[in-house]
Amino acid sequence: MNIKLSNMSSVPIYQQVATQIKSNILNGSLKNNDQLPSIRSLAKELEVGIITVKKSYEVLLQEDLIYSKGAVGYFVNDIDLATVLMIKKEEYLDELKSIIDKAINDGLNKNDIRDIFNSAMEENSYDKS
Repeated sequence: MNIKLSNMSSVPIYQQVATQIKSNILNGSLKNNDQLPSIRSLAKELEVGIITVKKSYEVLLQEDLIYSKGAVGYFVNDIDLATVLMIKKEEYLDELKSIIDKAINDGLNKNDIRDIFNSAMEENSYDKS
């Protein structure tokens, strides 16, 4: 599994692992019923602790993206398009909130932020409803 980790990131390693596996599931690289690497083998491959990978898998279990078959291992859940879109919308909302917080901390007001957003939408001719 191709997972890139950064010790320089403020994001915890377990979250980096979970996010990248999640992306692979949502973009179709990992499909329904694909088996994920065992916790031990992924920990060894990534050179991280077993607890780190276990926490990553627990995050994915809570998000219902994977399921466990007892001693057999972890597998990708069947995710429908509506679920994928809902998850992506939540991720984008979180990102936008973070950008808005940064803009407000930099001294911009709501109208400034709205103008920036509208300009970006117009520049890229986004007409999708």
